[in-house]
Order: sequence, then structure tokens, then C-alpha cells
Amino acid sequence: MNRTIAIAAAGAALAACTPAAAPAPEAGPAPAPAPVTTAQEFPRTAPRPGPAPQVDLPDPARMRLGNGLNVVYVRQAELPVISAVMVTRGAGSADEPAATPGLASFTANMLDEGAGGRSSLELADALELLGATLSTGAGVDAAQANLYVLRQNFPQALRLMADVVTRPDLPQREVDRLKQERLTQLARARDEAGTIANYAFSGLVYGSGHPYGRYPTASATQALSRQAVAAFHGQRFRPEASTLILVGDVDPAQMQPLVEQAFGGWRAQGTAVASAPPAAPRIGRTTIYLIDKPGAAQSEIRIGHPGVARSTPDYYALLVMNTLLGGSFTSRLNTNLRETHGWSYGASSGYQMLRGEGPFTARAGVQTNATDSSLVEFFRELGRIRAEDVSEADLDKAKAFVALRLPDQLETTQDVAGQLATLETYGLDASFFDTYVQRVMAVTAADLRRVANQYVRPEQSVVVIVGDRSKVEAGIRAANLGPVEIREVTEFVR
Repeated sequence: MNRTIAIAAAGAALAACTPAAAPAPEAGPAPAPAPVTTAQEFPRTAPRPGPAPQVDLPDPARMRLGNGLNVVYVRQAELPVISAVMVTRGAGSADEPAATPGLASFTANMLDEGAGGRSSLELADALELLGATLSTGAGVDAAQANLYVLRQNFPQALRLMADVVTRPDLPQREVDRLKQERLTQLARARDEAGTIANYAFSGLVYGSGHPYGRYPTASATQALSRQAVAAFHGQRFRPEASTLILVGDVDPAQMQPLVEQAFGGWRAQGTAVASAPPAAPRIGRTTIYLIDKPGAAQSEIRIGHPGVARSTPDYYALLVMNTLLGGSFTSRLNTNLRETHGWSYGASSGYQMLRGEGPFTARAGVQTNATDSSLVEFFRELGRIRAEDVSEADLDKAKAFVALRLPDQLETTQDVAGQLATLETYGLDASFFDTYVQRVMAVTAADLRRVANQYVRPEQSVVVIVGDRSKVEAGIRAANLGPVEIREVTEFVR
């Protein structure tokens, strides 16, 4: 039946069955018309942001188990929930053997694929019955397990988390399945210009001899074994290198016996010394690496070099400087390439601050026919942030952007636990948040000029372009920004 006819028929039937409505009351005088707002009365200037609200986190309570596991409690009892994060330093990709890139993330992904005698499906069912979520993963400098659960179900969920972190079963069938998934991802990556650019940039900036320059390959993935995963877990997942962070409706006096029961029997296997990352290589001059991808819909650009470690005393000045350069939607890079020229959906820059000197990267995907022009504008903005003093208005705007984002980053118990996990990874105290806004607002124009000249080096950068060589090479060479080398996709995704 036609939908319109059906609805009309239903309406007619309903009307036939509905008693007649009572007569409407006699109409009173018509209301006065609303005043009309003229164009002159509309606001003509954007509102100015107010001061950043005070962030007042409860003081964490710190305890330690006999095996060396640190436990941090932050009480936020507004909701009956608990967010728990177990962060293990030295279990990230920077600490995996050079011959097995990808082992750290693979090990972390295996943790919840069966643990404590439960299969992966049984573990998932047990978590679902508790209304809990549990995830695992690894970054560069640490591995994490994340739990979110109602307060009343916390004891049972914590025991499941302990099984995952300390007693993973690592079944062979799951090892084989995850290996096949990763091989499929690597095969797909050969067609993903962004992934190619990211791998090439890391490899060319740091080299294969540095942990920041390595990435998973098909051959390394094929060589992964259950024994290698078990060995990495036994050596790197250690209580004295771990911190359990509990945020929410927590009472240390009540919770600590539960934590002791769940994790007190965890013992390290063998010895593993967390080594400091090696020094990053120095880049002598800017070189452009063009990676040919025939038929590419656009060109992916990456520009950068080794940056700074998270321990840098210039942390706040760099946050503000990069916000102005490429760390916000209204940044110079995005305004130039997206808003002014329309060559990109988005251009950005940022520092990945790690235990060692993580990369500074400026990036964008741009129209093929504007690859050379985009490259010129990238270098123009990188030079301008170093050469020109920032205006007071732009400085205030950038500082307000950084300061006003802090409450959003601490909005939920999961946010707070995640932020504290980062501080634990890099040996920073929770008092970091107490002075964050003041230290951001204390950044001066002279600070920005200094850190820009020290930590933005367009004349000593790696430039990676993944695009259709037949359409972009001539323009790139004509821009004369540095020597151009041609590379193949298979050199970086293999």
C-alpha cells in the first residue's frame, strides 16, 4: 500500500473513533507582536573567552604493595563508577627487540584474548554480565589496561583485570588469528597513502637503528610466536614498573585489601632493565623524499625532525607556540592551506613528547595539483613562526585555547585516570594540574620566538610526499626547497 494513503486512512479511522472535541473557548485579545530585532542590534564582535575555570582535583592517595606495585586513588564519588588504569612502563614499542617490531602492541592485544583459564569469549561474557568494559594496548613508552565498571561490581571486575594483566593464557589459536589480522592490515596499508607517509617519515627521520624509526612489517609479523609474546610479557610486565590508578567512588581503606588480593601474588619473571632511549639522529639538511603512488587521489605531506622529550622545561611554551602554528583549527597552517587556499581539508603540526626526543611533524593531505604550492606554504609558515614576533592578540588567543581545554581533558573519571597514567609514564607528579593554567598564561611572546627558533628547524627536516610522481615531481623540483629523492612504497610498507 502507498505509505501516504495508508497514513491518511489511519488518520481517518482514528478521527471516526475519537469523541468530538469540546468547543474552543472564546478567543481573547491577540497578543502583542514580538519586537523585531534590527540588523544593527546583532552582535558585531565575537565574545571574548573568560578565564580558565579552576581545576581542583582531589589529592591522590598513594600506596604500595609488597611486590612494588604502586596504587593511586582519586576519590570522585559523584557517580557510583570506578575507572581503573594499569600502566606498565617499559612495555611499549621503544622497549621491544629491534628484530621484532610490533611485538609490544601484539603482546598487549593478546592479554584479553583469554586469561586466568577463561577463553576470550568467556572473558567477554563475564565482563558483560558485570556491565564492565576492559581494553588493553601499548604505546611507545608503556602498556595499559583500562577498566570501567560500576562500584558494586568492582571486586569481581578487578579480579578479571588482574587475570588479564598478570595471567594471560596466550592461546596459540588467538596468536594465529591476530597475526592474520595484522598481515591483512599491512596488506591494506599499501593502498593507504597516509599510512605509507607515516611509516616513511618515522623511518627516514630516525632510521631503523632507533626504536622510534621502526614499524611492523609482514616478515616481522610472520615471525611472531607465542614464545616471543610470553617472553616479552614475562620480562616487561612487572609490578615494580607498574601503577594501578583508581578514580571514582573509591575508598582506599576499603579498596586496598581488594587490590592486594588481586595483585599481591604478582611476581616479576627474570630481570629487565628499562634503558633510556638512544639519542635521536641529527639531520644535516632538508631532503625531500617523493614516494610514488600512481593514481593517488591526493598527496600526503609530512615535514619534520626529532623534537623534544616530555621532560623538557619548555613544555608550556611549546604547547602555546604549536597551537598558533598548527595545533588548532584556527592555526596558521590550517588557515593557510584550508581556509585561504582551499587545498586541504586540514593541516596541522605537533610534538610527540616521549621519554626521548619524539618527532615534530607538520602534516596535511593536499590536492595533487597543489602539492608544490602547499609545500611552499608549509615552509613559509614554518619560517614565519621563527622570524616574526606574535601579536598580543594572537598570543592571548593561543594561551586561552590551551588553558581552557584543561577542564575538558579532566571531564570524566576515565579522562582523569588516563591523564594520571600519562603523568606516571613520564615520572610527573599529579600537582602538574595545580599550576598548569598559571604556567600556560605566563608564556610570553619572547618565549614563543625562542622555542620556535630552537625546536622548529625547516632547514634541517625530512620531507615525505606520497603522491603520483608523474603529476607532482616537476613542481616539487621547481620549488627548489631541497634535493629530491625518489623512493618506492615497498621500501616502507612491506
